[in-house]
Amino acid sequence: MHNRCQAIQALNLLAPIVSALFQSSPALADSPNLYVTGAAGFNNPTTRTNTGVQGTFEEYTNPGASAELGLGIDFDGLRVEATYAIDASQLRGYTNVSGIDFDYKSGGEVRKQSGFLTGYWDLLRKSTWTPYLGAGFGYSNLDVRDFSDPGLSYKGFNRSLWGYQLKAGVSIDMSTHSILFAEGIYRGTSGFRTNDGFDNWNNASWSSWGGQVGVRISL
Repeated sequence: MHNRCQAIQALNLLAPIVSALFQSSPALADSPNLYVTGAAGFNNPTTRTNTGVQGTFEEYTNPGASAELGLGIDFDGLRVEATYAIDASQLRGYTNVSGIDFDYKSGGEVRKQSGFLTGYWDLLRKSTWTPYLGAGFGYSNLDVRDFSDPGLSYKGFNRSLWGYQLKAGVSIDMSTHSILFAEGIYRGTSGFRTNDGFDNWNNASWSSWGGQVGVRISL
């Protein structure tokens, strides 16, 4: 009971301090702006170096399409978004442990679906155009379909991984309720293990560079 009374007294003391902070800071005094965001673009997966008992090989992937959709809150220069993102691509080929190049002849479709919580910092808030930086983390599901080269067929895989993204872009005010933006993106995942039907491999992060154009609309 005594601890409960002390907690109530502490809250009563903190209340006017918090109220004063909100009134003195324009960024906190204004109500945050809720918005929806959507974007589309491309992703270009990086070369992956994979290791196993047989040695090390490098694997290559063709570029593909990307999209992102979600909700955000704008705290007058600091933004937070919760988004769903998808990166599609297709395996292209590999350099085997002996240094010989092979192209995949079929299959290898890749879908990486992610849920991100991303924070953004708008650098110049007084202009109609605003550069920004962003960083986020979350969950990624990586799905790779079966694939084959001219001599062998390999098993695909599905993995649940940690995901992250880094962004740099520019926003342009189109109206009081809509903002157009263009951004560059780097996305990656935690490392993972696979078995292609022949050997076990330790796979590096599934990472990619890309770009998107999108819009944010205030609710």
